Amino acid sequence: MPRPPEALTLRERTAGMTEGALLAALTALVALLVVFFGQLGLMAAPLPLFVLTYRRGVRAALLSAVVAGLVLSPFFGFPQGILFVAAFAPMGIVQGLVARQGGPAVAGKAVALGGGVGVGVTILSLLASRLLFGLDPFQTLIDAQVKGVEAAQDLLRRVGAPPQQVEQMERLAEQLPTFLRMVLPAAVLLGVLVWSYGSYTLARHTLRRLGVFLPGFAPILTWRLPPAVGVLLVLPVLVGAAIQPYAPGVGAVLVANGFMLSLFVFAFLGILTVLRYLETREVPRAGRVLAVVALFLLGDPGIFAMAILGLVDLWFDLRRVGPRAPREEEEA
Repeated sequence: MPRPPEALTLRERTAGMTEGALLAALTALVALLVVFFGQLGLMAAPLPLFVLTYRRGVRAALLSAVVAGLVLSPFFGFPQGILFVAAFAPMGIVQGLVARQGGPAVAGKAVALGGGVGVGVTILSLLASRLLFGLDPFQTLIDAQVKGVEAAQDLLRRVGAPPQQVEQMERLAEQLPTFLRMVLPAAVLLGVLVWSYGSYTLARHTLRRLGVFLPGFAPILTWRLPPAVGVLLVLPVLVGAAIQPYAPGVGAVLVANGFMLSLFVFAFLGILTVLRYLETREVPRAGRVLAVVALFLLGDPGIFAMAILGLVDLWFDLRRVGPRAPREEEEA
């Protein structure tokens, strides 16, 4: 249990201030990496504040976050520099605080709370960008996707592709903005959960090198959802389909987001099922990677096949990792 500030010696206070200053500078450096490396940099952005919160507490981490924002202000302007740091600082501080407090299920709690904070910060960032600076980051993303589809359409036209394919790309370019805006909640939720998991995992491996061992997760090939959670994933689709005749807009949003969440989660479980099967057959790791790449190269049919396989695994436990698996092995 950390000692209160008044119980710290002068040497410990000096060490804490020095460590906070160094991690504030590191936070500013990692924030710059986000600009150049995008998602990979964003995964590492909360790391310095996670470490500082775990070692020195929330107060030191908050002060370092403000200092990092001020350091970035000459590059991004004021208050853009502070707002930029505020986009990822809460996740690092919350996860570091959960790890500092300890207790059961630290890993799951840190990822869940970090994900919740990340969703809130993402929503606030979108609102701040639109209200304070007149920017719409999501519209920028949509425009980039539409331009990509239009470029593909132009390429098909130049190489003499059949008119049906060109028309299909044209319809996709017209429908894409509406579809992307409709599935925004599901995209944000999935993206933030992956971000939170990656942030905690990176911080855990970093602290291990400093001699601190934080709890982790079970091996990924043993991950599975309780059937009740699977029902909750499908529930928005059912509710949306039921209310669509009375509220078409709300119903369409529920169906689209529920479908996207279910598709990606069950497809992920399906890929785990394939990898588990290949592992039991002692297929080399390179062969397993090639199998996953082949599934992605199949496009939509491969994703839908994996989603169906994941749904079957959810109910029949094809990987034998559910609660009944040990009893079955003992009976055998």
